[in-house]
Amino acid sequence: MPDLRHVPRALAVAAVLAAALLRPPATAAGEGPGHPWLDPARPVAERVELLLGAMTQDEKLNMVRGHGLGLIPRGRVAPVPRLGIPELRMHDGPHGVSDVSGVTAFPAPVTLAATWDTSLARRFGAALGAEARGKGVNVHLAPAVDILRVPQSGRAWESFGEDPYLASAMAGEEVAGIRGQNVIAAVKHYVGNNQETDRMRVDAVIDERTLREIYYPPFEAAVTAGAGAVMCAYNRVNGPFACENPQTLTAALKDSMGFGGWVMSDWLATRSGQKAALAGLDQAMPDDPLFAANLKVGIALGTFPAARLDDMARRVLTPMFADGLFETGYGAPDRDVRTPEHTALARDIAVSGTVLLKNRDGILPLTGGRIAVIGTAAHDNVEITSAGSGRVLPPYVVTPYQGLDARAGGTATYSPGDAEGALPWDVDKRLRDAADAARRADVAVVVVGLSSQEGEDRPDLGLPGNMETLIETVAAANPRTVVVLTSPAQVLMPWAGRVKGVVSAFIGGQELGNALAAVLYGDADPGGRLPMTFAARAADYPASTPEQFPGVGHRQVYSERLRVGYRHFDATGLTPLFPFGHGLSYTSFSYDSLSISGATVRARVTNTGSRAGVAVPQLYLGFPPEAGEPPRQLRGFARLRLAPGESATVAFRLPERAFQVWTSQGWSTVRGDHTVQVGASSRDLPLSGTLTR
Repeated sequence: MPDLRHVPRALAVAAVLAAALLRPPATAAGEGPGHPWLDPARPVAERVELLLGAMTQDEKLNMVRGHGLGLIPRGRVAPVPRLGIPELRMHDGPHGVSDVSGVTAFPAPVTLAATWDTSLARRFGAALGAEARGKGVNVHLAPAVDILRVPQSGRAWESFGEDPYLASAMAGEEVAGIRGQNVIAAVKHYVGNNQETDRMRVDAVIDERTLREIYYPPFEAAVTAGAGAVMCAYNRVNGPFACENPQTLTAALKDSMGFGGWVMSDWLATRSGQKAALAGLDQAMPDDPLFAANLKVGIALGTFPAARLDDMARRVLTPMFADGLFETGYGAPDRDVRTPEHTALARDIAVSGTVLLKNRDGILPLTGGRIAVIGTAAHDNVEITSAGSGRVLPPYVVTPYQGLDARAGGTATYSPGDAEGALPWDVDKRLRDAADAARRADVAVVVVGLSSQEGEDRPDLGLPGNMETLIETVAAANPRTVVVLTSPAQVLMPWAGRVKGVVSAFIGGQELGNALAAVLYGDADPGGRLPMTFAARAADYPASTPEQFPGVGHRQVYSERLRVGYRHFDATGLTPLFPFGHGLSYTSFSYDSLSISGATVRARVTNTGSRAGVAVPQLYLGFPPEAGEPPRQLRGFARLRLAPGESATVAFRLPERAFQVWTSQGWSTVRGDHTVQVGASSRDLPLSGTLTR
């Protein structure tokens, strides 16, 4: 809506009329390639200033307003052919080009996070950027880096879990991959967008230290990697709306983090004109002519500085030059952009992000025999994406049943089992059929799952329908039962003690079935590790009071402060069901030879088993008590593939920021003895030492 509060009431009509006067830039005149800013040999900053000096006021205003809400792209900024400025074409989403055919349905970012593999994140970003470019998109609205504060969050699957260090590492590499394809990465949703309930009006009350240490770091990492745009969120942050908040947009993002690109609004999140622009919003998306009109009137009246409009246009143009949009064309929406390499990458991410949570009596890997695959999530209702702007239309889906049946040589059986979509009188029959199928098999694999979506949070942390009853029924019929969970985030597992194996595949994309078969049969080691903590009880999670989530009176208070995820469990002494960083292998590893030299920590990891496998050594840092930090925080990790008997030494080089906390004076190094722990998860840390700053 237009912001007319900054001009006299009598001029309200003038602002509306100005909207009609904002015409698309002229297209007939101009020298095209003869313009000096089109010379790619010139420095980016010089090209920007040359172009900015040649632009009219209306051409600058054109750069700060969007158009269109179509299928693809979802937003546009009109080109300026007179000056050779290409059209900006913006589209979602986090795990593929959304809602169009002819694209790859990659695993969701939460599955990518579970790989703990930054090289895969770079490759994923490159594939995402290539498919976006091929579909005619040059601004891809990804990655999403909102921290997983509550497992009920409807968009938990779009980002990288609960830890800011892990999320930062993955986000930075994904941004680099996207940019390598001459596509601008637009990181989102800035900031405090950690739930969907009342997202258009809820006020996220977050203290500055918590913002700086928990919620800002992934955005800062994306900025450092060169993200050209940051999308501000719908919600309020400490009072003002996120898209008109000077503290978050200007003081933190632009001044402190040094962001030189532009801030775009989430779609229809703009609530004012001059007020938002003065706070730090650079572009209203989409179809908001009154935003630009309000600025034009403000410049004419002297209530809005022309220099700020220059800054807004400059911020849009800079990444356009930096990421090669002036030199690189783009494809068309109807183009099929899939490649065999992208299909293989989708499978690699799904395999590497599969987490073996429990493996009692070595039930996995499967070694043959009769296998019963049970549950609608195994075949009839497979969860490989979720609803909302990030939904991807898969060209095909290899279901868990199809993948396991193919790997078993066509001998697997399938039983729907649960009541998803069943008529009431069929429920008992389905359970009986599932139990019978389990009894006839050597191993029963029960696949359960759920999806979540933009616009609403999950009502609870249980499995839907009668899936829990199904698990218990099958486990009673066949003690050799493995449960495969396909879910965007944590669920409660009251049944975990009744089954021998538990595997989390998260949201595995189009190659889910093939990836799952490879892991369950041992063709690949289950190399995934949890990017989140699984609690035994709902009340054990942080932010579990109504004031914290979903809020009272449209106000949610982040009173847990720094104690997000595993930090909360460590600080309170609660024992999680499965800790952050946890994941089993089909082999075993030992950790030894810890050494500390300056800010470099080294440790040796050895494969002590008889199979090749994946180790993910993790370093956690503990601060002196007076720092007021949680007991330990992830500060380094690596991913190693080791042959039987093979050893590797990992070097963790800790930057100064690793030892800093946020104070009223800014980032400050905490002096004293810091505890260094290295191991396989946040609760399996056999090596410990002291590092003094």
